[in-house]
Amino acid sequence: MKFRLHRWRIVSATVAVAAVATLGVTGFPSPTAEFVEPFAEQSPFRAAIPADAAVDPNSAAMIGAATSDGNVHAGLLEFGIPIFYADARSPRYDVRCLISQWGPCPFDGLKIPIPDDAHPHTGSDGAMVVIDPDTHTSYEFWRAHKENGTWTTQFAAVNDLNGSGWGGASTGSGASRLAGVIRIAEVQQGRIPHALALQSNNVCAKTFRSPALKTDGRSTRPDCLPEGARLQLDPSLDIDSLHLTPAEHMVAAAMQTYGGYVIDMSGSPLSMSFELDPEAHPGYIGPTYVDAGLRWDYDGMSDIPWQRLRVVR
Repeated sequence: MKFRLHRWRIVSATVAVAAVATLGVTGFPSPTAEFVEPFAEQSPFRAAIPADAAVDPNSAAMIGAATSDGNVHAGLLEFGIPIFYADARSPRYDVRCLISQWGPCPFDGLKIPIPDDAHPHTGSDGAMVVIDPDTHTSYEFWRAHKENGTWTTQFAAVNDLNGSGWGGASTGSGASRLAGVIRIAEVQQGRIPHALALQSNNVCAKTFRSPALKTDGRSTRPDCLPEGARLQLDPSLDIDSLHLTPAEHMVAAAMQTYGGYVIDMSGSPLSMSFELDPEAHPGYIGPTYVDAGLRWDYDGMSDIPWQRLRVVR
């Protein structure tokens, strides 16, 4: 599938340049910055699921395993995705990939802009994303590390924010590390207008589905989830009758309309990626998520009837 290049769609009425002009000193947008959705409108992450989408014949088994604990765990803190914004003042680095057997490092020959206070999350992925609004590029790190003023990463990806949201090796499936992440600004505006990024500890070995480009799965169970699989919350479910928290309602609505793609492995049956709140700290997920009704890292959002998920074909 080809994707037409275009300017980012502005969620609010003002132009994207306002987002750059109002960046805070932390590298995160300030509360007055205007948020823009990454990736082309034709991206699989931006496309709604058709009303007549077929259900995978093995859906019941796959969902039974994925929802065995009744939760989809919100990665808010340890595996929350830190997203930073570079500008003309950001230092530039030669960043070396420490894994050579996967091919050339995507950062080779590039000067990577990294704000001074950028840091990976504390989870084992060591993930970090730096957005350069001027070039519409995201620089994505897997196991990033800074020592003595030098940055390294186990591996990396460079993605065009006007592209599909798939490409590189910062996730097991080849999805952009930015794609599908629930953003602070989306929670604040009360709507998530894209498919979500999902992970599972039961990802299939050696097989994956488009739009995934590869897999890091290890499971040979008959109920495993292939990377690239798209999960949807039953669209006939009346979520307004469920007394959900604001965050749960946003997630449920997005999962009905856009679904979520399995993009990586995790330590739980099913988990979901959120942006790391810049105001979070150990033991505290940050005010935006607390105000939206989330309680702690790995909150299972258990008021959503996750057994009503299905795998669309």
